[in-house]
Amino acid sequence: MSSHSSSRQSSANGRRNFIKQGAAVAAALSFPMIARAAPPVIRYASAGVVGPGELETVIFSDWFKANVLKRHGKEYVIETTTARGTPGVATLLAAEQADLGTLAFTSLATTIAQEAVPGGVTAIAEIHRDAVQGYASNPFVVLADSPVRTIADLKGKSVAVNAFNGSVDIILRIALQAHGLDPRKDVRVVEMPFGNIGPALRQKRIDVGVLAMPFQVDEAKKGGIRTVFDAVGVVPPYPVLFQSARTRFLKSQPAAVRAWLADYVDAQRWIYDPANRKQVVALTADLAKTPAASLDEYFLTAKDFYRDPNATISAASLQPPIDAMAKLGLLPKPVTIASYVDASYLPHRV
Repeated sequence: MSSHSSSRQSSANGRRNFIKQGAAVAAALSFPMIARAAPPVIRYASAGVVGPGELETVIFSDWFKANVLKRHGKEYVIETTTARGTPGVATLLAAEQADLGTLAFTSLATTIAQEAVPGGVTAIAEIHRDAVQGYASNPFVVLADSPVRTIADLKGKSVAVNAFNGSVDIILRIALQAHGLDPRKDVRVVEMPFGNIGPALRQKRIDVGVLAMPFQVDEAKKGGIRTVFDAVGVVPPYPVLFQSARTRFLKSQPAAVRAWLADYVDAQRWIYDPANRKQVVALTADLAKTPAASLDEYFLTAKDFYRDPNATISAASLQPPIDAMAKLGLLPKPVTIASYVDASYLPHRV
């Protein structure tokens, strides 16, 4: 072979070796990229109460994502949107524009009865509970000099709730029926935002009003009001708000949901750690646009709603108020809730 031919052969071998080496490098680089595929996205719809009313809105804030949620960005990514109340969340779930969301027993029962969500909806984790003795409830209040002393005295009076057929409206109706009053005939129920109820009461535009957090704390500090009743004793303890999911999403992304709920439970425990209280109050006050000093008076104390450390939810706690809805004629048909509650996605802890 001539020296010229040998040179061409050597050059060709060099090019082949370079191509092989380049391919090997490209393959080596591609495998880590495949292994680091983007985690599943969870589209979460909150009900529009930022901060203490919906603790999950604190937990999926940017600060918590960066500092507390160990699995976020690795096993799941949560993207959030805000709806107008739990009925708005139910609408987003039904339209498949959200995967998880915050519901109340009223919106869950209505959604199930109407078969609104394709493939169904499942309650998976509790947020906070009402009617727990020794903790906050939503009180129905009157002015201190009002003649209304008992539930029976509500006959002929005007009572303000935040939303017709909402959870506090249902509690009111249950209480009225238990005392022989017809919710449709014996009481005039009016609808107004929680923040307007206290001023309306003091201006005597209504006789009775229900106060949610933080308004009940603010109005109590002003004085001149007293509580007639709250949910304690009217119904057994029940979840006011809870996390629910499209059932199809649960089946398609079970690991992502479990990772989020593990982070949620871990974050709630971090929040309740006394060592973190000052920082939690400051972060929550900033989110809720409320003074930290006011929030510090009740948030995460016995003046606040009860929160289960493991966020456990059960069908037994949801069934009584849902049965009451059916009895009041607010559902097109009775709903047996057991098939629509699944706590197995929560971490099992003691």
